[in-house]
Amino acid sequence: ELARKLVLTGFVLLIPEKNAFLRLVVATLVCSCYAVVLAVVRPYKRVEDDVLAVATSLALLLLFLGTNWTTIFLGIEERSGTDDADAVLGFGSLNGIVDTMIVLVVFALVFFLIGAVVAARRVAKVPTVRLVSTKQPPELSIGTGITWHLFLSHIWSTGQDAVGNIKSELQLLVPGLKIFLDVDDLKDIGALEEYIQHSQMILFFLSCGYFRSKNCLREIRSSLEMDKPIVLVQEADPAKGGATLQALRDECPEDLQPDIFEKGWTHTIYMRVEEYQRVSLKTIVEAVLLCSPNYVNQSSLQLCVPGEPESQPLAFAKDTMLWASPANAGAQVLAEEIATTFAGLIVSTAEAPGPATHMLLYLNEDSFSDERLAEQVKQARKDKLKIVMAHENDPDLGGCEFSKFFETTPQELI
Repeated sequence: ELARKLVLTGFVLLIPEKNAFLRLVVATLVCSCYAVVLAVVRPYKRVEDDVLAVATSLALLLLFLGTNWTTIFLGIEERSGTDDADAVLGFGSLNGIVDTMIVLVVFALVFFLIGAVVAARRVAKVPTVRLVSTKQPPELSIGTGITWHLFLSHIWSTGQDAVGNIKSELQLLVPGLKIFLDVDDLKDIGALEEYIQHSQMILFFLSCGYFRSKNCLREIRSSLEMDKPIVLVQEADPAKGGATLQALRDECPEDLQPDIFEKGWTHTIYMRVEEYQRVSLKTIVEAVLLCSPNYVNQSSLQLCVPGEPESQPLAFAKDTMLWASPANAGAQVLAEEIATTFAGLIVSTAEAPGPATHMLLYLNEDSFSDERLAEQVKQARKDKLKIVMAHENDPDLGGCEFSKFFETTPQELI
């Protein structure tokens, strides 16, 4: 941009004034090249800014072309008359050239303005992470001597598939994010410490066997010795090598436990259901951004992804009573949590539903251990009382695979 301005306002003046037409030709060529470079390079962060930049360059190019035609027209008219100028350029008067250029410039600006609006709306729908405050993607930055924004530390036996998915999903959500994953970037197993050193943040993927792996312990100790920021991602699905956080901590060497579990590092559970997984991924992205140079002085960042369900204050349109049976262990706690979050909900913990409009059926590994619950569910169905089922996923709260309920639920209720 600076070079273009220097050429148009300075260097062209080096051409003698008697060759004024040559000045216009040079300026026209410069504007043409600049418009092409803008269209190819796209130097701005927002697509609509790139479109508008090309539009203004094209408008300037049209103005120079109009000036060229005007100069040619006046030169022919001076030497041979208006008829020859009309025959050569197709314009019988100077006003025709000026009016045509004005129409073309206005048309180009309107056309590109519409294009900018369409591009902006289309980009706004792309599912990438945005800052809630600006609705724009965050500015990725990386420290001096750093190669990767994030290093994925995991054990192959129970973490390889999950971290592979984490890497691909993160790079879709945050284009340009550089992530170290052994299957893609490891060239020398003896240089693990160097890879850690050249990573801005380290992700510990906690799964069964992670703390028993020699190489994982190398990565852990190197991260702690180098004071690298850490984010903990827990595999909670027992079928995938997951466990409770306490069980995973028990596997960890005692001398490392305080530095990993008691330093307040960001912690999230890896989920496989898309909507919940998105929450885990945003937690990781926030942690990565907060340790980058651009956001290191901030304590938190509110992030969003276009198209995701937005958090907003919801309330029941009319009074609703939710019955949490005493025979359903854990239902009362969940019901009260829901009532705290959503206005207009009344919770009943009586032995019978009474005037309740809905029954909460809280499902975890202990469900139906109380025989009364099965009878209450049968009666609720008979009375056509609406039943709301909640499946617990947290292992610390008795969460289990949904398939387990086919074994523990009375046959007549399945």
